[in-house]
Amino acid sequence: MIDKARTEGLKATRAAVQNKLIEETAVGYSSAGTIIEVGPEAVGFTVGDRVACCGGGNANHAEICAMPRNQMALVPESVPLATASLATIGAIALHGVRLAEPELGERVAVIGSGLVGQIACRLLRAQGAEVFALDVDAGRVDYAVSHGADHGIVVGDSTKDEIRELTNGHGIDRVVVTAASGSPEPLVLGAEIARDRGSMVLVGAVPIEIPRAPLYEKEISFRVSRSYGPGRYDPDYEERGNDYPIGYVRWTEQRNLEAVLDLQARGLINLDDLVDEVVPVDEAERAYSRLVADDHSERPLGAIVLEYEDTEVPEEEPQLTQAVLPPESTQVVPVTGPVRIGLIGPGSFASRILLPAFVDSGAILEVVGGGSGPSAESAVRQKGFSRFAPSAASVCQDEGVDAVVIATRHDSHAEYARSALDSGKHVFCEKPLATDVAGLDSVMEAASGSGRILAVGFNRRFAPMVRQLQGHIRQVPGPITATFRVSAGLLPPDHWTHDIEIGGGRIVGEGCHFIDVLRFVVGEPIESVYAAGHGHPENPVKAKDRVSLTLSFADGSSGQVTYAGQGSPKVSKERLEVFGNGGLSAIMDDYGSLELYSGSQVKRSSAKTKDKGHAEEIASFVAAVKGEGDPVPLEEIGNVSYATLAAVRSLETGRPVRVPPFG
Repeated sequence: MIDKARTEGLKATRAAVQNKLIEETAVGYSSAGTIIEVGPEAVGFTVGDRVACCGGGNANHAEICAMPRNQMALVPESVPLATASLATIGAIALHGVRLAEPELGERVAVIGSGLVGQIACRLLRAQGAEVFALDVDAGRVDYAVSHGADHGIVVGDSTKDEIRELTNGHGIDRVVVTAASGSPEPLVLGAEIARDRGSMVLVGAVPIEIPRAPLYEKEISFRVSRSYGPGRYDPDYEERGNDYPIGYVRWTEQRNLEAVLDLQARGLINLDDLVDEVVPVDEAERAYSRLVADDHSERPLGAIVLEYEDTEVPEEEPQLTQAVLPPESTQVVPVTGPVRIGLIGPGSFASRILLPAFVDSGAILEVVGGGSGPSAESAVRQKGFSRFAPSAASVCQDEGVDAVVIATRHDSHAEYARSALDSGKHVFCEKPLATDVAGLDSVMEAASGSGRILAVGFNRRFAPMVRQLQGHIRQVPGPITATFRVSAGLLPPDHWTHDIEIGGGRIVGEGCHFIDVLRFVVGEPIESVYAAGHGHPENPVKAKDRVSLTLSFADGSSGQVTYAGQGSPKVSKERLEVFGNGGLSAIMDDYGSLELYSGSQVKRSSAKTKDKGHAEEIASFVAAVKGEGDPVPLEEIGNVSYATLAAVRSLETGRPVRVPPFG
């Protein structure tokens, strides 16, 4: 303010101060509650989850808080929400204790036996330290001792003598200062009672004015604790949700929050007694008055928890953003002569599966772009491409290409597909077509009325056994019931598919296959999706990979997809069961066996090799590019793709999500 007055004058400074004083500011930084809605970035959290929250400006004293994902932690079932609301206070204490680096059996003094100090004493006790609780208030000291501290010392003239006696003259190994004081005395005392080459951590608000002599003579290490831990005050971590790798930063602010809750759930610390009173928010004024009472004996040692009435969740069913409707059907512009292929992404799948099928269909492998240098060179040398492209993007505009095949990682599919369609190319894009609604809208807009074929790698609908099953079950019209069980198995936690931004998660990246098969078998649009699921506790990833999907179709049919990212690898990976009308049922097991039921009659067949439809899919695409009919109408591609993203949204909201109409 002094500098401001010098540069801007007293009048301007006074006005600035007055504006600040009357400005309404949200208070609070530690809360707990139940999630009523989640956004697309809040992976790992679902509507109905109980969470503890941290952070000023976010975890406010309020009925509803909008929280970034790295400032929340799931509350174990055994921990009450009132106690969980102290988790941030506990994380402050825990981070200070971690910085002190106490070893098993060391003597640790906690100077300041307020709320943070009480929790610090319990954490240290759980860690196996000999705990000394110090405070100027005898009542607080007694309370700390009655709840686990080994020694309690009321700060006074004899404090140093008591410490010497209790430590056999050695002093304290680690000092944690949790006091709040306008005087530097707590730090001065800490330096005086610390042993030779001991350490001291400041957690509380105390002026850092320490005489040099005790620090120098005993070579004391001194650190200042920053709030809840690494990540605090870093916008990239807190606001953008970018976590620090656990191999480099073991205890971030979120992981400290989780640790406090976990210690309570395991019974290693108990904070229930530190909730002095639970007060309805209507009585907040009385609660705040207790905290600032002139008579210190009336001030609570523990916390006063403000309780809000339950917030009602809106009943309307959520829906994705409105899809772009295509115009009247446009005649496909056919290719005369062999179809010239440009490939973006010459990886293993494209080389093993796609390219041989394109060659068998009579297409010409013209140009390849993207991927690494060796993979592109291998595609030219071993697969027969005529040339390299200078870049992946240039394949989309290449004048020597009729159709672009996109086989890159998932996050780039929509961009390349849109670019190729805008350049007048036919497009075969491996699934998924897009990882978000904006990308999908963009591709659908480009494809609608373009006169070009857009195909997505939903190969399973082309599998011979799936086609036989569909033909059998559709003999008698009417709504059907279908279940697709997928034993997907584990992927390593660091696999790129799990990365939301790159892979989109396993439901987007692979689950779309099974949604498409049910769409094909039913033959009617999907109208809504409900998803429930969770991650694997032994293989933690943020995107859920144990999921059950319920699909509701326009004709009343229902479909269930059970996608299990766990279980025995001996179980067949994919099993489809369909129950139709007129006594018709069908069971397809992993593309190797098929059972078709008609009343009491059953027809069984098996295959020597499992055909998942890749070759037929590619042949149909090449034929369509040459004007022989579209194998999968654009409205079906759109319906399946939007339904897949609706499944992800349903996982986030915990509620059914309507699929926007397309076509």
